[in-house]
Amino acid sequence: MAGIEEIAHIVPGVLDDAARRAYAKAFDAKRDTTGGLGDMEQCLETAMLFDVVVGGEVVARYALRQVARAKGVEVFVVAAAGGLKGVDLVAAIGPYIERQCATADRLTINTRRPGLVRKMQAQGWTLDSYVMRKKL
Repeated sequence: MAGIEEIAHIVPGVLDDAARRAYAKAFDAKRDTTGGLGDMEQCLETAMLFDVVVGGEVVARYALRQVARAKGVEVFVVAAAGGLKGVDLVAAIGPYIERQCATADRLTINTRRPGLVRKMQAQGWTLDSYVMRKKL
């Protein structure tokens, strides 16, 4: 498969109305990984935003947050949204994000989507933990 650089350009993103609409799907009740306590605006305002542009059109967006921990640096994919007909963007963009974060010690994503877990496992990711919540 061709690298994403051959079909697209990754450019810095901005949190404008179009980006908010695109990211909203990543934060809907079906995909929310915060148990309803998260806030899209707060999450994205502290993240590094990137747009995937094909033919002059933004086809996907992703947001990264870097966290310095006592024993290393972890980068979280805090949101991703978009699509391009005929292209598996997870497979296409994943390696680019890994190269983008090469100086970090860990790259982490939280998801509620079993299909995404399977796709990522096929790309060498491992299931690291389960999150249990109890509403009080």
